[in-house]
Amino acid sequence: MKIKLDLHPIYNDSREIEASLLKGIEDAVTKRATELEIIPGKGSGALKKTVVRFLERPEIRAQYHRIEKDGDNWGRLFVHFRWARLQEKKHEPIPEERIDYKCFCCDAAVSTRVDREALDEGPTEVRIEECPSCGSPNKLTFQLKKRGDVSVRAVSGYEE
Repeated sequence: MKIKLDLHPIYNDSREIEASLLKGIEDAVTKRATELEIIPGKGSGALKKTVVRFLERPEIRAQYHRIEKDGDNWGRLFVHFRWARLQEKKHEPIPEERIDYKCFCCDAAVSTRVDREALDEGPTEVRIEECPSCGSPNKLTFQLKKRGDVSVRAVSGYEE
């Protein structure tokens, strides 16, 4: 979803500009829009500078991912939102991530949770989990790939 905010009609009222920008950001967050298009117009560039200063405030900056200036039309800005990132910042519960592996002993398909926090501390995480089918301990090695994907490998956990 994209939201458009045209500031042409209120270019000379600074209170109205700030209120409109705040409402635009709030609408984008409420509606979980991916993009907010702000049109300050070409003019002298003063209104665009005001908009950029507003967007750079820490409390506003925390709500969006990045700003893009239109290369074809310098009287237009795009504010992009990435909702997974905002979800983490607000400490909202993130759905549990799971990954499947095969038990080293009985070859049963087993699902386990992925601990992203442990992987953020280092490139790998190792833990022992018991197979629900045969009861054998599986030594699981989780590895964080370059693109953010996670792989898991199961080997015998009897040596531990």
